[in-house]
Amino acid sequence: MKKAREMVLNAGLREKELRVQVLGLLLAYGRPVSHNELMALEQLSDADRVSVYRNLSLLKEAELVHTVQGIDGVERFCAHDTNMRGCPGGHAHFVCVECKKMVCLKDQVIPLIDVPSGFIVEGKQLLVYGKCAECAPDK
Repeated sequence: MKKAREMVLNAGLREKELRVQVLGLLLAYGRPVSHNELMALEQLSDADRVSVYRNLSLLKEAELVHTVQGIDGVERFCAHDTNMRGCPGGHAHFVCVECKKMVCLKDQVIPLIDVPSGFIVEGKQLLVYGKCAECAPDK
């Protein structure tokens, strides 16, 4: 939680225990996690759903967290840490079509794409989907 606390303070946010805890859990996961997955954790069993979501939104505004939307339409949150403890964004993600688990493909950089004249790129996301090792049929 020390790293999460430092990140919150360095971003100029107030050090609220739930905020630090949510960021710390995202850093520990190291992959995109849905709000429901977070709420299922024992560490957040006493936390209010709305408070957790508000803190996720605040962390996103502070650019400590980014979101990735899966093929199921569910928004997932991932800690944005340049030390690669979390998911730094700007790379591909893999999502399982069976269990919906999403993982970061950290070494897979999204290629540069020519955008139409006058457009400004503000972000990029690439989603690769298939079946994870647990869901894939035996070969």
